[in-house]
Amino acid sequence: MAGGGTAEAMKVSDVFILVGISILVAGFVMHAWVDSEILTNEPGEAAVLEKSAILMKNDKLLIDLDVVSGDSISVTVYFDGEENQLIPKGDIDNLEYEYTAKEGGQHLVVIQVGASDGVVEGEVLINVQRSLMLDFMVYPLGALILAFGFYKKKEEKSAEPIDAELN
Repeated sequence: MAGGGTAEAMKVSDVFILVGISILVAGFVMHAWVDSEILTNEPGEAAVLEKSAILMKNDKLLIDLDVVSGDSISVTVYFDGEENQLIPKGDIDNLEYEYTAKEGGQHLVVIQVGASDGVVEGEVLINVQRSLMLDFMVYPLGALILAFGFYKKKEEKSAEPIDAELN
């Protein structure tokens, strides 16, 4: 410690509790953090957004397209030279697209939005819905490590010597 002080050694139970909580928080952040992309364009050109996603077989790619000004909209997914033109689900104000991967690998999503007045305003949210819940395995692992830390802490408390004054 700074200033020449001393500190107790960290107990094993505290380490397990810290690691368990860290894994649970990291898992929550991993699943909750989805950023949207802003569609922008140069005058006279269409707004183009390209994103790549690594999908396993039967994973779903959910694309939420919110366009304020735009005439022609095209959403295409490329995989192994194969082109898949997606058809929108939803209304004109809030377009939703869904793509299910037939094979695992890297998929390229290309979104093109053109406007007759030259200005495109919009936002795109791309989300991946996994068919296998492998990315949710962090929660039971974190909970197991946290429970073990609490168990060790309880065990350490019961093994501590009891200070008593005898008369």
